[in-house]
Amino acid sequence: MESILNLGNQCKSDNAFTKKARLLQSMYRVKIGEEEGVGPTKTSKRKYGNMISGGEISGKNFLMKETFEYAKKRVKNRKDNETIDEFRLFNNLLSSMPMAFNLFHPLMLLLEENPEKVTLAIRSIFKNIPVFVVTKIGLEFIPTPIEKYTKDKSAMDAYIQFQDNNGEKHIIAIETKYTDILGLNEAHNCEEQKQMLIDTGLFCAEFEGLLIANKIKLTQIYRNLLLTERYREVENLKDSYSVVLSPKEHPSTEKEIRSVTEYLKPEYAYKLSAVTLEDFVDTMIQCLPEYYAQVYERFRERYLEFE
Repeated sequence: MESILNLGNQCKSDNAFTKKARLLQSMYRVKIGEEEGVGPTKTSKRKYGNMISGGEISGKNFLMKETFEYAKKRVKNRKDNETIDEFRLFNNLLSSMPMAFNLFHPLMLLLEENPEKVTLAIRSIFKNIPVFVVTKIGLEFIPTPIEKYTKDKSAMDAYIQFQDNNGEKHIIAIETKYTDILGLNEAHNCEEQKQMLIDTGLFCAEFEGLLIANKIKLTQIYRNLLLTERYREVENLKDSYSVVLSPKEHPSTEKEIRSVTEYLKPEYAYKLSAVTLEDFVDTMIQCLPEYYAQVYERFRERYLEFE
């Protein structure tokens, strides 16, 4: 193992899990032969071990050449209200944004080649969701026009659209996290979104009172759930599911999920759940053709082998 010195600057304020993840990404940077870059923003002055430079040219933040080309296309054709951060996408090895691209873009490619294999893999990881055939997978998705949905810039990190065995349409909206903590801050002027959340009918009366009285904040996890439900309503889908995908050691995911599910009506408890990245990746390795399984083996080595 490289010494901490050779792995570049770390961050003293990291919690125990983020410290391990930043070190792992610093090791990966050394492995791929990249120099330490500045971060976390383009205008930052300090270098960190998990940052590279010129990733928009080298594509070194991606596990497949095709994923790099797709990322460049998304940046070039960025739509209004899309919040894709170009610098973070190409140069921050620790960021969950490029991680999501590395996680789901291979499935987007395989869906065009072999939809049966993708359906098998998705059905295997989401056993309690009635996946019969996967029809579409996407990344960094803000439904437009936003006025029809949540009227803000809430986005799905990734999504999976599928049909059940009756041909009814569903969506799984996925929030991918590596070291991130779902935002604790409440958006400004969100009274309309709070009412939308109440109008979904998913929550108990106690929650509605606490939300109106500002004793519960409309944080990111609530906004993500709201976006998923609004999309279901507007697009006239049979059902929708919100899933948080993060490493099993992530320190806050369980608490964040519980902070919402304790207020959901029992019949809607299935609406929000968590899946570990380890389980997701292992399932992809087991279910996908060898070429794609190898991509997920590289993903596991890069992001999840903390030992």
